[in-house]
Amino acid sequence: MSNQNIWVFFELSDGRPKKVCLEMMQKAKALAEGCSGKAAAVIIDPEPEEACKAAFENGADQVLIVRQKFFFESAAYILEKLAEKYSPTIILIGATTEGRDLAASASARLHCGIASECTDVVITGSGVFWIRPSYDGRLNTNIGIEESPMIGTFKPGIFKLEDPSAGRSGETIEEAIEVPAGVLLTQLLGFTPDDELTKANIEDAEIIVAGGRGVGSREGFGQLYELAAALGGSVGASRAAVDEGWIAKDYQIGITGKTVSPRLYIGFGISGALPHVNGIKEADIIVAVNTDPNAPIFGVANYGIVADLNVICPALTKKVREMKG
Repeated sequence: MSNQNIWVFFELSDGRPKKVCLEMMQKAKALAEGCSGKAAAVIIDPEPEEACKAAFENGADQVLIVRQKFFFESAAYILEKLAEKYSPTIILIGATTEGRDLAASASARLHCGIASECTDVVITGSGVFWIRPSYDGRLNTNIGIEESPMIGTFKPGIFKLEDPSAGRSGETIEEAIEVPAGVLLTQLLGFTPDDELTKANIEDAEIIVAGGRGVGSREGFGQLYELAAALGGSVGASRAAVDEGWIAKDYQIGITGKTVSPRLYIGFGISGALPHVNGIKEADIIVAVNTDPNAPIFGVANYGIVADLNVICPALTKKVREMKG
């Protein structure tokens, strides 16, 4: 496969690209280098300068800019027109709330195949293959799409984000695309921040303190919140804790929840079932605390503590606070 271009759609928040976009941009660059193609970012925003800089520093050879406000319907129309002109092979879109809407709409407009919630994409002499977990992550499914362009979506944290190349630059292409009035069916009237959802944005957390069934109750999570606050981190959970109703699903980590890649992950009372482990495997350091010495999570942990979490967690919190003065 030669001369194949790979696009990443950049979803912005206050002018800054979401972390998942940078992760996919680095992946796109690695793929493009292996198939003599170019990695390109597509940015739809009235003020794209900060996002454009980040795209280049994370591997983009080109940046395609359309200076308009983002709405998923109009963005899908713009993607359709850009793809008709430039013929990319692959379009990567983050599996976020807006990204999922955009990917589905763009797929319909382009009459192209889509592979959703993937964990990897590889290019071989036989074609492009999208890797998607099945049976709670116990098996992987290889999805082949014969026609291009093809769309793939990825949850945040799937690809490990490496340090950017400061000062890197590339080619900028600006396009003026008029969106017909009948395309835009929704309008953003306002935005009210949700503090709870902000706390649950664990995909971007550098430190995560997670709890499982071993925590024992909703009240038991209180000590995890205290440790997370002392460390300047966020709280996460296994599916078992979520199913018990001890914490909201927005905090769930794993194949059926969120994929995370923090610098430090501390798991309390988590057995280490494969679906959960698949959601934390990109963490730099994994610490596990469990009373069962045979818990599977010790097989992936960098450090393991066989002890009662109700003893270890408060002790850690006290020590962190003492070290911080």
